[in-house]
Amino acid sequence: MELTVKDKKILYELEKNARNSNSEIAKVVGLSKDAVGYRIKQLEKRGIIRGYRALIDATKLGYNLFRIYLQLIDISEKELQEMIEYLQQDKNSWWIGKLDGSWDFAFAYWAKDNLKVQDFLFEFSKRFSRHIKNKLICPILNYNEFPRKYLTESKIITKGKEKINEKSIDELDKKILKELSKNARKTIIELAGKFKVDSKTIINRIRKLEEQKIILGYKEDIDVSKLGRDFYTVEINLNDFTNFEQIRKEIHSLKELSAESISIGGYDIEFDLEISSTQEYYKIIDRLKNKFPEIREIRYFRVIENYKIVYMPEE
Repeated sequence: MELTVKDKKILYELEKNARNSNSEIAKVVGLSKDAVGYRIKQLEKRGIIRGYRALIDATKLGYNLFRIYLQLIDISEKELQEMIEYLQQDKNSWWIGKLDGSWDFAFAYWAKDNLKVQDFLFEFSKRFSRHIKNKLICPILNYNEFPRKYLTESKIITKGKEKINEKSIDELDKKILKELSKNARKTIIELAGKFKVDSKTIINRIRKLEEQKIILGYKEDIDVSKLGRDFYTVEINLNDFTNFEQIRKEIHSLKELSAESISIGGYDIEFDLEISSTQEYYKIIDRLKNKFPEIREIRYFRVIENYKIVYMPEE
């Protein structure tokens, strides 16, 4: 769907902080508060904005993150649906997707210890191993999300490389996090009413969660397909690491970049792009290969369909 310049500016302001009021956004984009509110409602109605969420660092809550890639074999649509439903019902699975490219299927998993993951994968394999040709399990140390620079130009915002220390939170903190993970634009008054506490308590709790870097920010959830874009994950392996940081810097300069994964095992560099065409993807890849001959291989997968996205562990 074609967006106006003002629409793009509004989307970008929501990317930077989805909790900003319509009045605050209006000052930046040069519209009235009511005009901003109307445009946001239209973006929601058109399905471009699907919701709003807090960016939560689950590792600070003691969770480890894993991404599991699968190549499938001899699986019918009915059997695939059984696999999807099995994962959907598990409280620790937080993303499930059907892919096109180097992998056929993937899901992401939260767990507080490795034994939990091992037990889950054992049970999963007992049920579905006959359909799994190959798999790759990647522990994710960091998943850094970037503002969409194709909407407008601005500096990159990332988590950084802060040491992971589990933070102590209570039940009210957990309730606030879960609520903001579902709707980051809920007002202080709405949250206070829901949890039957005063507004000052909610303000202080949110401020504490932000200071502890459990909440990293707030952004809207965009259906990029409505903008004529596809979601690609790109995986790079290197012959040597001499120019590792220069390659990352080049990737960070891409206006199509939406996220970067830092993982153990798997691939040397992994990042996400939101691409407007296949030709655009190959232009980016050719440019990287030509500039950095130490790149041994580049693989990708394109997300065809999402079956589950949860932004906060349910357990």
